[in-house]
Amino acid sequence: MSHPPRQRRTHRGGRRQDQDSSAGRQTIQRHARDVAQQTATADEDSTQGRHVVREQLEAILSRAKAEKADRQEDTKAELDAPPLSQLALDRLAQACKALSSSNSEDIELMSTVVFTLFNQDIIKIPQSSPTHRHMIEALCAYFLSAFSSLESTRTESSMEGTSVPIASSSSAHPESRTRMQIDVLRALSAALFENSSGVKESLLELFRIISHITSNPLKHGQPELRRMALNCLANLIHGTGSLFSTLHERMYGILLSSLTTTSQYESGALSNISNLARRKDMASERKLISSALRALHFLLQEDRHIATRSLSPILDVIFRYMFYSSENPSSAVSNGTVPGALSVGVIKRSSYAALPSTIPTTKVSGSTAAQRLDGSHIDFSIPQRGLQSSDSEFSDSESGTSQAQRRQHDGKVRLNALLCLQSIARTTPKQLQPHWPKFLTTSSFPPMWAGIHKSPSLMTLAGSDPILTVRSAACVVLGNIFETSKQYLAMAEEKSVLPGNRSQAGILALSERIGLMCRELHAGMAAALDGVDSSLDHGTIVQMIKCCSTIVANSSYEKMEPSLCLKLYTPIKKYLVGHELALQTAALSFVSALLSNSSAQTGVREYILSPGSTSHSQKPELLSILLGFVEGESMSGKIESWTTLRAISQFHFESVREIWLRLDEALRAIGAQSDIRVWSAALLFLEEYAKAGLSSAVPLALNWWREALEIHILKAFGEDSPALKALGCDFMSVLTSSIFSNLPSRMQVLILSLVLGTSEDENGGARAASCRTIGVFILFPSQWEDSTNITDMANTVLDLCQDANLAVRVRASWAVGNLCDAFVLMTTNGRTHILQEILTLAMWTKIMRTAIMISQDHEKLKSNGIRAIGGLLRVSFEGIIDRERHSLVKDAVNTLIKHMEHGSLKGRWNACYAMQNVLLNPDFPIGSTFGTSYALDSDLVSWTRDIYGALLQAIQHSRNFKVRINACAALTVPKTRAKYGDQALFREIVRVVMSCAQNLDAEQGDHEFGELQYRDQLELKLLRCLDHLLQLSGGVATLDLDLDPALRRRIVASRPALVDSAASSTQQHAEVLNSNDPSTSSH
Repeated sequence: MSHPPRQRRTHRGGRRQDQDSSAGRQTIQRHARDVAQQTATADEDSTQGRHVVREQLEAILSRAKAEKADRQEDTKAELDAPPLSQLALDRLAQACKALSSSNSEDIELMSTVVFTLFNQDIIKIPQSSPTHRHMIEALCAYFLSAFSSLESTRTESSMEGTSVPIASSSSAHPESRTRMQIDVLRALSAALFENSSGVKESLLELFRIISHITSNPLKHGQPELRRMALNCLANLIHGTGSLFSTLHERMYGILLSSLTTTSQYESGALSNISNLARRKDMASERKLISSALRALHFLLQEDRHIATRSLSPILDVIFRYMFYSSENPSSAVSNGTVPGALSVGVIKRSSYAALPSTIPTTKVSGSTAAQRLDGSHIDFSIPQRGLQSSDSEFSDSESGTSQAQRRQHDGKVRLNALLCLQSIARTTPKQLQPHWPKFLTTSSFPPMWAGIHKSPSLMTLAGSDPILTVRSAACVVLGNIFETSKQYLAMAEEKSVLPGNRSQAGILALSERIGLMCRELHAGMAAALDGVDSSLDHGTIVQMIKCCSTIVANSSYEKMEPSLCLKLYTPIKKYLVGHELALQTAALSFVSALLSNSSAQTGVREYILSPGSTSHSQKPELLSILLGFVEGESMSGKIESWTTLRAISQFHFESVREIWLRLDEALRAIGAQSDIRVWSAALLFLEEYAKAGLSSAVPLALNWWREALEIHILKAFGEDSPALKALGCDFMSVLTSSIFSNLPSRMQVLILSLVLGTSEDENGGARAASCRTIGVFILFPSQWEDSTNITDMANTVLDLCQDANLAVRVRASWAVGNLCDAFVLMTTNGRTHILQEILTLAMWTKIMRTAIMISQDHEKLKSNGIRAIGGLLRVSFEGIIDRERHSLVKDAVNTLIKHMEHGSLKGRWNACYAMQNVLLNPDFPIGSTFGTSYALDSDLVSWTRDIYGALLQAIQHSRNFKVRINACAALTVPKTRAKYGDQALFREIVRVVMSCAQNLDAEQGDHEFGELQYRDQLELKLLRCLDHLLQLSGGVATLDLDLDPALRRRIVASRPALVDSAASSTQQHAEVLNSNDPSTSSH
């Protein structure tokens, strides 16, 4: 009875379970349908979002193209860049997230838009902008992902033997995928230019892809793909400094491999080429070489150590492509002949803008509108011409237009090679100097367009390259090489100009090789200028003349043929008259450079400054031409003419003196409406003319100085121009003490007031010029009579020693040194009463604290501070020394000791001289304290051993003879035995000096040749110092030392006359003043 119910319950439970299971399945199915519906909706939304983004990008692209067309139609119309730039950035940021990097249509659109926006400079992202790095990283990530997708598709397609589309049938063909990869890299390179500092996370992946493409030319056989990779590398390097320095060596390896493994066709191969595709391959190869050279140029700019470590391979590559021509690519270097393209005569060219002192480089990114990537943005246009006899070697199927395009591409290769050479010349000029013969010929050659060439060189390119930009670039590179090599060129020597001095067996010394290169350079540039066609673009001629100016400004003609520099003047002088202003100005600049070179003045006055030297007698002479310019209306002509007159005044004062009246009228005509540059050039001329007048056989009269000050200089101070005030101060610093003292009193007061007033000018240059003039005036004895003047000048320069401007502090510290020298002169000239009035305790303390501060400042100031300490301690009164001996005096002495032992040679030289000044003060405590107020401290004054120890170290160990000479002079100053301390110290002093005097000959091989000119002077100082010490000691026997008889005879022979000693001291003091003058010192 109980079983059936149990069975029924079981059956009901089973049906309930089936119903529950069915409901669960229905729930899952409903959920799956919901998920599928949501996914479909999301895909639909994503697709719609992509379409929206694509439409936005296409709108941006259309607007960019429209604005570009507007700019081309109206060059004055300004692009509304900021709104479009911000809008474009926002759209690109959305596109990087919304568009697929595996969809060919999205990739093509992104590549086109990014390239257009960046290449046309519509988008400019400031590096300080917070969006800079994020935007560049997003673009890099998208394009690298797109490139990898295309690359993996290509790999799968090649492995399976079938096309594997990535997202569109249009990309199925391998050539389409390669084209898309090229577009991707082109767009990426455009985005990287001047923005590559924002690349961080994508850097290694980007470099891996570039390295993979460039190192597998067989796999990536398309030259355009490799070129785009090199462009990406170039733009990645540009402007990043040391940011990617860890990759620079690997980058250099890629570029060198690309340039050295590029296939070269055999000589004459092109003459048998009739296949258009073959010629296109050569054109692609030339573009590839240009891109690699451009990247190398950027790398050499950013990392100078690349050239330092691997200069020879780089120069070999540069030399290989400097003379590159597809007409005969393999024989240009091996046969030592100039390629055919360089043999073409000078023909008419299109207008060309002159290059600046550096060859400009611009953004590069593609092969069409982006030809700026490899330098093709530069105008290489040359007119079409029919085939000539020299063209018969080419196929008849190659038109004149094709030949012109080919020569343009060849010119780009040569230009980029020149850019590489320029980078080396500017960053590592000394390392380049031994390799000059590779680029500068050392053998005579006929005119470069005569068709007979012995060796290609930079002069070849400058004189006869058919591409004007290459000619100008060669001139710029020559200028860069010479402008940093003045010291190297000073060795130039031409022994062959003297009978019997020609080197035998072809063996030339370095000086002769440099001289030969200089001579051939002058001859080559002169021949190039002589052969210039009248129709040649004037910008190119200007660059040639500028190059000649740099050559004569840096060459040394002392040991060369006297008329060598005039070889360049002869073809340039014709441009002084009857040509456009740019040519005349360049010619005047050349004349200025020539007349400013002190080694080039032999025969210059007779040849250049004589009547009728410009041409025949019916044409004006140089001075007449200059007068015409300074009295004319041309601003640039006036500036260059005043500059040329300044150069003439320096070495040929009498020639300018003859035309002074007309120059004075021209100076008077300069007024408030004149350009500041013209006024500055005129005042610089006036300063140089005044300097030359001081050393003239017939000096300028006092009336001339008075009129110059009243009419020209005071008028400049009346203008609200810091530059004119600075030039006015510079002119006043030329005044001598006798001229200044003979001026009317009111003018003296006015001059001093103007100079002191300029010291408070807001402009640092004006303040610095004021300090220099004060430093000159403070030495005038006429100023000492009025203690107020000295005090005002002293306080002014002492305060300016704390100026924020380094140039001001340098000039002010020099004036402080002169102030202390003036105190010394007051003492020696018997004007102690004036010194006592000026040098109060407060003034002494201010000067000493400032001098100590200066000696711890910049290296350019230290010597002036040291000099000031020595001069001030020399004139310090006993009361001041006793009061400050534990504070300021002690600090000052320790400062001198420190600089005698360490620091620059100039600092040690000045420290030894300053210590000599200190020891000349009879009140300065040193040596034994017996019988003095210092006896309570110890037997010796505290700094005695340190001072003499530093002097002995300088005498014994310094490699500079002038330092040792000054140390000997200081050691000879004390006149009593007690000043040298106890017996042990005095014995050590005598022993060291005796040892140095005996071993001087043995040291000769340890010193540079330049030091040996001071050897005799050092020997004399050592012997006189030893003689002085032995006289104080009473003989060597008291010191338990042995004196060699030969040394004793040398000591006796060295004893001077009293008058000689006084003259030597005066001369040495003058040398100190000159050596610390900031206007004459390299420091």
